[in-house]
Amino acid sequence: MLQTSIVPGPAPTIFLAGEMDLDCADGLRSAVAGAARGAQTVTLDFSGVEFIDSSGTGIFVRLCLDLKSQGVPVVARNLTAPVHGVFEMLRVRELVGEDVLPE
Repeated sequence: MLQTSIVPGPAPTIFLAGEMDLDCADGLRSAVAGAARGAQTVTLDFSGVEFIDSSGTGIFVRLCLDLKSQGVPVVARNLTAPVHGVFEMLRVRELVGEDVLPE
């Protein structure tokens, strides 16, 4: 189960904790959509994510692409080892861009 906590503002940060998989899709989309309303940029902090699978990765990619199309840049930070490994294996940086996943 994925938990989110949000630090609101013009550049909100959404802290993620737990497991990021298909079960979290609706809750994560809702949290990000609410935080992104009127935002200049959105940061997703993965420091509490213990597990992510291809479904969770797909949700992340879709969120990034949707927000970019709305003119709201996304930045991912503090990738845990499990998240980093899955993102590397699935070549997420190539899908969402260097600006989302800086090294």
